[in-house]
Amino acid sequence: MGLTHAQITAAALDVLESDGLDKLSLRAVAARLEVRVNSVAWHVKDKAGLLSAAADAVIADCLPAHLPADPDERVRLLLTSYRAALRSRRDGAGLAREGFSLAGPHQLAFVEAFNAALRATGRSPKEAAWTAWTLIHFVLSLVDEEQMAPELTHGAKVAADPATFPCLAAAAEHLNADNYDDRFAYSVELILTGRSGKE
Repeated sequence: MGLTHAQITAAALDVLESDGLDKLSLRAVAARLEVRVNSVAWHVKDKAGLLSAAADAVIADCLPAHLPADPDERVRLLLTSYRAALRSRRDGAGLAREGFSLAGPHQLAFVEAFNAALRATGRSPKEAAWTAWTLIHFVLSLVDEEQMAPELTHGAKVAADPATFPCLAAAAEHLNADNYDDRFAYSVELILTGRSGKE
């Protein structure tokens, strides 16, 4: 029985989970499957194809079976599902960024549903596209921060002399808090309600 695309994708996600994005390669996947590198390359061509396949698999369940009728709620639910999918995998945000491709069926379906929800709020194609771009990049950055190695985040707290930097000192407790869920909700609302009014 020959090697399948699904087996390669599953092995890629296993490598991602155990070794991280930096170690995800055709060679690592081939070793995990105990096959030749050429056997993997035949299915995904190169590393870009491997990353695209793995990224597509990560968001396979991002599209809920039932979406709310209200388009704003639909946007929020899709974003929440997207963030959850990225957080469910080690280096999920990095993989999504490096493996982004509208060649994957799951990525295509998600982007279509997300843009359709934004269009249903009354946005033009341009405004929907740019709002989608803003929101997706915000989520990628937030999840990147959440998934950063603990040794890089511990001790990296904002500390400012109130006499010299009064505004920064007053904001420090909010900048230092690990309140990712609150920041996610706040920022999504800010982006959705802060429409530029410009075409």
